[in-house]
Amino acid sequence: MLCLVLLLANCSDNAGKQSEAAKADSIASCSKPLNPNGDSELAVLMREMMSSASNLREMVKQGQLPERFPEEFLKIHTAKPTDSDTKKASFEGFANNYISNLHALYASPKEDLSKNYNAVINACASCHSQHCPGPLKAINKLKIE
Repeated sequence: MLCLVLLLANCSDNAGKQSEAAKADSIASCSKPLNPNGDSELAVLMREMMSSASNLREMVKQGQLPERFPEEFLKIHTAKPTDSDTKKASFEGFANNYISNLHALYASPKEDLSKNYNAVINACASCHSQHCPGPLKAINKLKIE
């Protein structure tokens, strides 16, 4: 219990001192499960995608991109959701669109990085508008103007 209190206190104290990208990483690593029965594979994966998108945003704004495609995001097709109704029939199409746009981003020439990054974020927003609207506000803040 003491460890949990110290971990949460550390997350709270550090949050005000960190950049936006670091805050997303901190939130992803410090947050307790949102579901009282534990987080699903899909929920954990989506948090990793959000953290990655936040980091990518900063890199793209600087004209940089990591070399390694995040293969772990391909698990979007098989990851178990918290609620089985979350993955409606259209989910697979949205997942394919996300992965396709992510591949395009990682293959982008520098002049297309922002455009292709925003296509990835738009793919996320499109899916979440149909399947799980809770994170839409945070997703939309990731776009590069």
